[in-house]
Amino acid sequence: MSIRVVLAVILVVALCSVSYPAIEAARTTRAEHHAAGELATVENALLDLSTESAVSMGHPGARSVVALSITTESKSSSQIEYIAVGGVPGSKHGKDAHGDVLAYRVGDETHVRYVPFDLRVAHGGQKHGHDWHLEADRTPLVVRDTGRTEIVFRLVERRGKHLVLVTFIEGTSSSTA
Repeated sequence: MSIRVVLAVILVVALCSVSYPAIEAARTTRAEHHAAGELATVENALLDLSTESAVSMGHPGARSVVALSITTESKSSSQIEYIAVGGVPGSKHGKDAHGDVLAYRVGDETHVRYVPFDLRVAHGGQKHGHDWHLEADRTPLVVRDTGRTEIVFRLVERRGKHLVLVTFIEGTSSSTA
């Protein structure tokens, strides 16, 4: 009888050790799929905004509001470390001649998607008489908190160039990296 118990335990341990990597891969894939969907929402909002007319920075103009959500880590999904707009946190290679980037990080892997827009993180403007403070180029707006975060995109013209200002809605947690 004890030999059967020992063999059963060995079989269970072997099955668990074989299936664990597959379970982890599925959790990571699910989180990556969710984050990629959030970036697709941002990209679609930017494409829609690009069909509008840009206005000078001191005037209200075309804008788009996007609600991003980062799910909490669970048995079925890995943790999304961040979703970034306008660059990759901790990297100086967030922009090239083709535009800026959208990025997310799940596990040890950062995923980057190029967009043909000049994205700039901005502060102020909403309640300060449209007096915008722009972050340095390549400084991304980073969403790390789980739950829903609303971001506003505004199409403006500055020094003859079209920019998309990226801001958090007032009262929303934020970070720039």
